Amino acid sequence: MKNLASWFGLLIFLILSGCSQTTLTGAWKDPGYNQRIDRIYIIGVSKQELHRRLLEEAFVDELLTYGITSIPSYKDLPDSDQADRAAIDARVRANQADTVLITRVLGRRTETVVHPGHATYRSWPYYGPRRYNPAPYYRNYWSYYDRRYDMVYSPATVSEYQVVTAECNLYSAATGALVWSAQLETVMRNNFQKQIISFVDEVTRHLSEQGLL
Repeated sequence: MKNLASWFGLLIFLILSGCSQTTLTGAWKDPGYNQRIDRIYIIGVSKQELHRRLLEEAFVDELLTYGITSIPSYKDLPDSDQADRAAIDARVRANQADTVLITRVLGRRTETVVHPGHATYRSWPYYGPRRYNPAPYYRNYWSYYDRRYDMVYSPATVSEYQVVTAECNLYSAATGALVWSAQLETVMRNNFQKQIISFVDEVTRHLSEQGLL
């Protein structure tokens, strides 16, 4: 039952996400925060420097379409996963940012989907591409029985998907308070750069809907 629920959950997730590889599973916004963002300091927490740079630069490009200036932290904060609060505060002040957006991975899991096999029947040689019209021998089972049919069976296939859960938190640079938080899930595929773009699009879309951009 657990495996069935897991499969069903992934199926719904893939259907709802459509062409997008990322879906937002939950979000929160401080109801008392009504300021619009002007300048964001972007921090991607990752042990893989390439992934961090791709993520931060994707945020810079996407936020620019909203008229928002953003600063990628990889240029002046070498180790995002090791940086302490004092180091981050210093860089935020130096870049005159009004908010800080921090993204990190919470977990990974593997989802397995079994596509059941199926059989298809092909009549031979009595059917062709022409319009279907039952022949006279259909009227009696003894005349129909000796007509031959070929069956083609497609075996079951198994697909595995890596699903990554990530969290994005937006903080006020002035107070350090949490302004907005969201959890997202991304189905990992071969093109990592497209996955990042899908993730960033979903984050910025929700920020915009909340009136923060």
